Amino acid sequence: MDHPEYVGREYEQHGTKRCEVSVYVGASKDFPNTIPWVVSTTGFRFKDTYQVAARKALRYLCQIYERQICQTPMRFFPPLVRRSPIWEARMRTLQGLELQQGDPTMAFMSNYLLSLDKQYDRQATKLRKCIRRAEGAEKQIRNLEVQLAEAKAQAARAESQEAASIEALKQAEDRHTQQLKDLYLVTKKKRRALALQERECPILEGIPVAPVERIQAAIVHGPPVSSPAKASQANSNKESGDQGVLAPTQPLPGDAACSHAILPKCSSG
Repeated sequence: MDHPEYVGREYEQHGTKRCEVSVYVGASKDFPNTIPWVVSTTGFRFKDTYQVAARKALRYLCQIYERQICQTPMRFFPPLVRRSPIWEARMRTLQGLELQQGDPTMAFMSNYLLSLDKQYDRQATKLRKCIRRAEGAEKQIRNLEVQLAEAKAQAARAESQEAASIEALKQAEDRHTQQLKDLYLVTKKKRRALALQERECPILEGIPVAPVERIQAAIVHGPPVSSPAKASQANSNKESGDQGVLAPTQPLPGDAACSHAILPKCSSG
């Protein structure tokens, strides 16, 4: 394989744009014992993510070919693991006077690049913390959205149950009212029937009062009733007879004397 290959893709995750770049390094003809390897890096934009992927691939390369690059300037490129004895020896060599006097450009340039690499590591650590906080906030927002949707569904179910309960209560109230009305009418009819059946002939001031059934029976089985013409003639005869007979306290016709029972005493002359 002549040169490494890389591939990148941009996508969106939970409303945030992301980018993933992978670098593939195949087998080498000069070092056949080294197996192919690949590194991947995730960022937010491609122009930033591919640089991080290249730096990560170079660090792996310096770690894998640690002994092969000991005679080249690449030996001062920070490897993946910085606590190895070889790297610590190289750092002591970089700080020595021999290298600073023999090749000061490489010494100072290496120190400058190492300082930039350390600053990048600090910034990357802060960025990872911010990313974790942002991911936690996004996760919390999604959970809150789910809880909000569940709360809205519960509120809708509660409103539906409340409407159904109100309707059922209204129907039960209507049934209860109708039952009370029916019960009142039935009780009133029963009271009337019992009162008519159990009532006896009361005596009011010495006058007997017969029940309705007896009165109806007396009307049906009583003496025959005369016609209206005969009843009118009998009434007229009775009135004329009453007018012919004068009461003892009334004066006779033509009598000039005043009645002491009705009129006051008349004055003389």
